[in-house]
Amino acid sequence: MHILFLIGRIAFVLIFLASGIFKLMDIAGTARVIEQKFTIPSVIEPFAANLSSMTGLTTFQMLAIILALIEVVFSLFIIFNVATRFSAFVLAIVMAVGTYYVHDFWNMTGDERIANIEMLIRNISIIGGLLMLMVIGPWRPTLDEDEQGVYAR
Repeated sequence: MHILFLIGRIAFVLIFLASGIFKLMDIAGTARVIEQKFTIPSVIEPFAANLSSMTGLTTFQMLAIILALIEVVFSLFIIFNVATRFSAFVLAIVMAVGTYYVHDFWNMTGDERIANIEMLIRNISIIGGLLMLMVIGPWRPTLDEDEQGVYAR
């Protein structure tokens, strides 16, 4: 049972781990996608411009790096069963925000709309899995537990 729980955690968050790694490998491409779908609020613009001048990166490149690191770090936390509830919560928020901005099917038509509705449904399912992980938390099956989760006396 222990190994199945580990395999399940790895399989479940593999989408975040792979996505984060791919984002890090193509920061410019990820930044372009973010820039097309997201505008920096005017309240944050001066702070973002200051950070950009200090780092030499555009605001959208910094957002791409931050997003990628969040996906990689928190998926690794879930794999290693560390801060599982918090990690699942963070990934659920990232997934919900990303889904809203990137898969905005209400602004699309035709095949693009259908594809993005399918992505929305997939992402809602993943968010549901993350919510279940929030409930389960760092649970570790034990050898003295039977199939119903009842401990032997």
